[in-house]
Amino acid sequence: MGRLKKITDKINHGLQTMFYRLGVKVGDHPYLTMILSVLVFALCMIGIISFQQESRGEKLWINQDADVIKDKEWVEEHFPAKFDIVNYIGIRAPDNGDAGVLEASAIKKLYEMHAEVIAIQASNGTATFNWSQIAYPRKGDNYWVSSILALWEFDEDQIENLTTADVLKKLNQPNLQDPWNGGQFLISNVLGAIAYNTQGNITGATAVRAYYRYYVNETWDSGEGRFARKRGDDFSVKFEAIVRRNWAPFIEMAVYSRKGNREENSSAISGDVTILSAGYILILLYVILNLGRYNRLEHKVWLSLSGILSTGMAIGISFSLSSAFGFFYGPVHSVLPFLLLGIGVDDMFVIVQAWDNLHDIKENRSKSVSERLGICMSHAGASVTVTSITDFVAFLIGATTILPALRSFCFFAGIGVLADFCMQITFFTATLALDGRRAEARRDACLCCITLPDKWQPLNIEGRWLLRFFRKYHIPTLEIVPVKVAVIIITIVFAALGIYSTTQIENHFDFDWFTPKGSYIRRYRDLQKQYYPAGNTRVQVYLGSVNYSSPVTQSRLHQLVDTFRGNSYIQANTVDAWVDGLEQWANQTNSSIVGDDAFYSALPKFLEVQQNAHYSTSFTYQDVPRGQSNTSLLASRFDSYFIKLAHTRDKIKAMDSTRGAATSIEFPGGQRAVAYSFVFLPWTTNKVIDEELRRNLLLALAAVFIVAVFIIADLLSALYVLFCVSFTILDTIFVMYYWDLTINTVTTIILILSVGLAVDYSAHVAHEFMVAQGNRAERVAYSLTQIGVAVFNGGFSTFLAFVFLSLGDSYVFTVFFKVFLAVVIFGLFHGLVFLPVLLSLIGPPSHSATDISKVEPESGDSSNTEKKVAENGTTAAAEEEVEMEPLKEQTV
Repeated sequence: MGRLKKITDKINHGLQTMFYRLGVKVGDHPYLTMILSVLVFALCMIGIISFQQESRGEKLWINQDADVIKDKEWVEEHFPAKFDIVNYIGIRAPDNGDAGVLEASAIKKLYEMHAEVIAIQASNGTATFNWSQIAYPRKGDNYWVSSILALWEFDEDQIENLTTADVLKKLNQPNLQDPWNGGQFLISNVLGAIAYNTQGNITGATAVRAYYRYYVNETWDSGEGRFARKRGDDFSVKFEAIVRRNWAPFIEMAVYSRKGNREENSSAISGDVTILSAGYILILLYVILNLGRYNRLEHKVWLSLSGILSTGMAIGISFSLSSAFGFFYGPVHSVLPFLLLGIGVDDMFVIVQAWDNLHDIKENRSKSVSERLGICMSHAGASVTVTSITDFVAFLIGATTILPALRSFCFFAGIGVLADFCMQITFFTATLALDGRRAEARRDACLCCITLPDKWQPLNIEGRWLLRFFRKYHIPTLEIVPVKVAVIIITIVFAALGIYSTTQIENHFDFDWFTPKGSYIRRYRDLQKQYYPAGNTRVQVYLGSVNYSSPVTQSRLHQLVDTFRGNSYIQANTVDAWVDGLEQWANQTNSSIVGDDAFYSALPKFLEVQQNAHYSTSFTYQDVPRGQSNTSLLASRFDSYFIKLAHTRDKIKAMDSTRGAATSIEFPGGQRAVAYSFVFLPWTTNKVIDEELRRNLLLALAAVFIVAVFIIADLLSALYVLFCVSFTILDTIFVMYYWDLTINTVTTIILILSVGLAVDYSAHVAHEFMVAQGNRAERVAYSLTQIGVAVFNGGFSTFLAFVFLSLGDSYVFTVFFKVFLAVVIFGLFHGLVFLPVLLSLIGPPSHSATDISKVEPESGDSSNTEKKVAENGTTAAAEEEVEMEPLKEQTV
């Protein structure tokens, strides 16, 4: 401990000395400092040419080395997507004994809509295409549409002559087949909220759903990082316009398309950015009102703008340097400017309060601006360094995660914190020096060219009300013993609730949360969850190039299919494998499917049968010269559907189970099948998110403690800071659990950021406590007087940055508001209430006072301001003692 004390004393003395000299230099040369700061900003902005955005989920939230990414790439290579789908859901509840959507009038109305859909003329900007040109084909003249109308083969004459009894009779046929698409007709995929009578027959339904599949004809758009689908986008827009009209007797028609989903999400982000801009203005007003005093000489409107500009330059540096290092900008990054704004404003308040505290001491009023700025920075610089380094380390830990979006966000944030630190201690401090010179010359704070007359006196408007509140009410209240006991009990109770919540909060994420509430896309998804809760999630089993004509391979394929039918997470009746259909057809036709000649001769004939046509998309063939028949399969697949999976843990188990089932059967040559579904992408993220959150939080907390030990220069104080940060995180998790939030990618990012934010509220107080002189009560009073107002203003300004998010529709911004609200409230409680109580009871002894008058001027330094400090004989410690006198009367 003795050796650590010496090291930390040297660090503490070194920081004060360094920042004193920096303050003096900046005070002597403010214009040069500002010019150099702007030049550095301009040079860093060169990196913006490498700026790139990323919105693809698999690039944002999944480790790019994960098996699911390799499986996805294999599937896309062997079964490239050539189509897109638009959907609708129609709602008409059974009433007074009718059949709801199964009434003949409703079926006929669906056909009217269908007729308009297939009459759409889609354009790609240069040509138009009718339905027959863009429809995704089945076999012959049939196109791929999943609809109840397929039971009558979309035949207008049949449908016009239907009665409700005919519709119900058709649906109650045993082993109902799909005459249009082939295969079994899965009623549960088309109808929702089905009503049955006592005999088990269908009597009605509330919802009906349809899918239209069409060719996309994609071209790559490098600007947006996605395939442009001009023809398909035009078709989907016209499809939506048709469906969203009034189609009575249906009471509602909901529609979904990929283009609509993309545009709805984009509009939500744009709307929330507008709301965030209002928050930006609100912070500026708050800073202007609280940074100075309410008179012509001492208000600090231009200084406030300078501080905001400093943060703006830091944000620009963050974006540019991060882009230069190859990190992308993702959807969550849109809140980053306001996070950095909150951190920057916190530093700004700390520096200005240190400056104002010097003004309260008579001995300092005769010193030059450069001298006062040096003393100011010797106090504030070390305090700002504590929080900046701990924030940076916390974000740097987050940047080591395997989740790309989290890694990128934390890197952006870490660079931003360092840039903000540098800009605040240079550019902003230089403008503070200029503002000090202006005040000495008695020039108007707004119109600086106007000198105030000698007879001018400030209006009798009280300023610095928050400082008076701390001195008159807050500090004396914390000295009351029952209050101390109550604070400790409240802290323990909330920490216990937080620990309990960590065992109860669920790991769950739903991509639908990114779709704004109230949008038509969100309405479709809500109806889909309500009326089609089961059997919606398809998982396909893929097998590569093996000898499909071998009896061993065919036998193993049957084993694989049976394994999936017996899997507890799969609906057995939804397993639809071509190998079963081929064997059944071969038995019916007395055909052989063993051996290359027999197999590749039988396969085309099998697929020509209408009921087997849907298997045509189950194969990929090797390329052969034109005119030759293909006798080698490159890959094959078959379909199955999951059972209803309500909880994330069940989904993860289902994914692992089906992936394990697929690889459990070994094929000749050592090949194994792969189970893949698009939902495996978010499920894979959910599988690792708990581990990533625990890892990053623990590492960040450990790093915060280590940094605090060396910067605050005391082991016990650093431990208290760690307690405050940990309690804040636990309390925040309790609030998340109470608000029904879950552990997911968004909340993980926020919780890791919260470590950095929570440090600011307690580290400043602990640092000031360690440099104060006197007994514990006096030192607590001194620390709250010196830094408490700045800490509160920093926390409150962070809250203001996000307050308007509560009005937004975006899930990301709504969650940011809720979680940051908890972080600010509990962070301020622990930093300004619990920590002072703890320090007043069991706080460590003070550091030795650092005598700034003993700082030797640097070699070749033309400034004589440091010599003036020595001649004057006034030290920073002595100034602190002068300030402590009125506090001793309150606290002793």
